[in-house]
Amino acid sequence: MINFFHLPRFFLKSGFLCSNHDLWPKHFFKRSPFLLFAVVFFISGCVVQPVANQSSESVNPAESKPMVSPIATEKSEPLTERDKEISLKEQSIFQYLLGNILLDNHNWDEAEEAFSQVSLTDSTFVESRMLVAHLATQRGDLDKAIRYANEVIKIEPNQGKARILLASILAARKEYPEAALHYQELLKYQSDNPRARLHLAQIYGFMGTPDKANSVLEPLFKNAEFAWNAYLASGRAYINANKVEKSIEPFKKSMQLAPDRLEPILALGGAYQQIHQPKKAEEVYRAYLRKHPAETAIHNRLGLLLLDQDNQNGALAEFRKITELIPNSVQAYLTTALILFSQERHDEALKDLRLAQAQEPDNSTVLYYLGQVLEAMDRIKEAKEQYASITDSDPFHMEAQMRLAFLESELGENEEAITRLKKLSGQNPERTDLLLALSVLMLKAKDYNGVVDVATRGLGLSPDQNRFLFNRAMALDKLSRWPEAEKDLQNFLKLNPNDAPALNYLGYTWAERNEKLDEAYKLLLRAAQLAPGDGFITDSLGWILYRMNRLDESLNTMREAVRMEPKDPTICEHLGDVLFALGQHKEAISTWRHALELDKTNSSLEKKIQQNSPPQ
Repeated sequence: MINFFHLPRFFLKSGFLCSNHDLWPKHFFKRSPFLLFAVVFFISGCVVQPVANQSSESVNPAESKPMVSPIATEKSEPLTERDKEISLKEQSIFQYLLGNILLDNHNWDEAEEAFSQVSLTDSTFVESRMLVAHLATQRGDLDKAIRYANEVIKIEPNQGKARILLASILAARKEYPEAALHYQELLKYQSDNPRARLHLAQIYGFMGTPDKANSVLEPLFKNAEFAWNAYLASGRAYINANKVEKSIEPFKKSMQLAPDRLEPILALGGAYQQIHQPKKAEEVYRAYLRKHPAETAIHNRLGLLLLDQDNQNGALAEFRKITELIPNSVQAYLTTALILFSQERHDEALKDLRLAQAQEPDNSTVLYYLGQVLEAMDRIKEAKEQYASITDSDPFHMEAQMRLAFLESELGENEEAITRLKKLSGQNPERTDLLLALSVLMLKAKDYNGVVDVATRGLGLSPDQNRFLFNRAMALDKLSRWPEAEKDLQNFLKLNPNDAPALNYLGYTWAERNEKLDEAYKLLLRAAQLAPGDGFITDSLGWILYRMNRLDESLNTMREAVRMEPKDPTICEHLGDVLFALGQHKEAISTWRHALELDKTNSSLEKKIQQNSPPQ
């Protein structure tokens, strides 16, 4: 058994046997089972051993004197400087042991605090400071990490690990000259440190001096073990210095020295892509795949490259290969589905999305695109179910809610759609995309005053989001506030001179109002050139020609518009108007009657037919 009074002074002074539980470290026993065991062991063993040669007979408690601790009876005296120094050392040891136990239990924050306490009480302890620096880096407190790493270097100027950590943090913060100084100092006493040379080379690239990078890498170029990595670092230095073309040769050399390594292939292919030589990049990737057909990273890179070249079938083949190699790859299935979706191969896209969903049922990206595909297949109820299953904590929640609102609007549930977006906007007042969607639905619901209010609020939040100008202009026009609408449209077109819908809106409105016809014609001619297959813009162009009394040209243009949009009543009516103006009354009346069949509520057209029809 262990005598209570022979316990190390460390345990007594550090609070191990303190009866005041408030002095124990937070969650000490809960999170440090090993230390709990040690304390229980010491306390359970704290029984006074019998005095030598003492009788083993039982002692009458009434006759026995209470045993008094020597510590308790010892006269209290002021602590000497030596005592204070010993006390601090004991505290440091306790905190250091505690920090290591907390580390073992993955209690990072509490471990960091323990090691910080060690550093406060011991001005020369390097290891505790290094641990604090690493832990602070891990949680993103780079200022604290830098401070503690600098303390290490102040204590031990040749501490390589501290300099590498400090240089890495400074480089991540783009403080390249300071980072370079630490690597340079390190190389003064560790000239054979390859890691320092490789990192310093890339920093020289960021500093715009890639030639210095080659100088620092020179010893590694001659080292068979590190040569391929040195040439790779040289190429990256040129990339960092925005001298991409000069990176090609070092990357090629790296690839030749390590033909089976992945990094040089990715670097060389990426460099070719940056200098707009996709065919050479493709050759590099395909050559590697001939030797390593199961390398999914290269299949992925090649697939993305082919997508950039608009070779969707080629890209699809690469991502299909990934799904074969990694059957549970959600990202690969998602990519193949999106390619198929863009090709309107909806059944195949749906199948791949279902396979992705089987792997990750709650993946909001998969759920969102499932909704998109089901929408395209007119399976609206199922699409709504997918969107509704995306919770408010998921990345695609807002997009899903907007799609739900638009689907509700398409189903005639305008009030529900607008209420949904108003609620979302109230919860996210800074989201201008919600306000923009709300203005679109309000336009459709003919809530023009609401559109003006929402668009004005959106412009206040984001003046650069000029689509609000267009929506507000249309609402102002409907409210018979044309001068304001005209100003908004003109301002919008200054910012978006090639926006065909806006060109069409302003040009057509001028034509309807029979004003600024020459300017309107120029706007509509440009809109027709930008959107040659748009029947509504073609109709507007025909209508301005009618207003300008260029009737033969108008007739040809109107016939083309009707061919493009045969079921639009307004376009049919316009064709009838042109025919009537040309004196082709019989065909004009026939065309008007067809327009009335398309829109039986058009009372003004019905009156026009009655007034111009020959008497029976």
